[in-house]
Amino acid sequence: MKVDNDYIQQAIIAREIVDLYRNSPDKYEVAESLSSLCFAMARLTNCDKVDYPTIDWDDLASNFDGIATSQSDVSAVRKIENDIASTYEKSLKIIKQHNYRPIT
Repeated sequence: MKVDNDYIQQAIIAREIVDLYRNSPDKYEVAESLSSLCFAMARLTNCDKVDYPTIDWDDLASNFDGIATSQSDVSAVRKIENDIASTYEKSLKIIKQHNYRPIT
């Protein structure tokens, strides 16, 4: 697996996106925007052309889209949130593994 600054930055972006979702008062509305953002990240990173992408942005986009469109299905949203939590944990692991320290 290629480890470079882009790899770590993607993990940081994913962590921040999930934090935005978790901290938002209107999760359904913000999930719609985050879905678009993650879809754009997937296109920028060509994650569909990589065997093991740093972050599977297509998957994360689908998760947020699923939340945005499943407003009445609480159990479906909980399952999706578990998938998002897995991405969050993966991001944290990447960041910690490489002892990333932001430049201040």
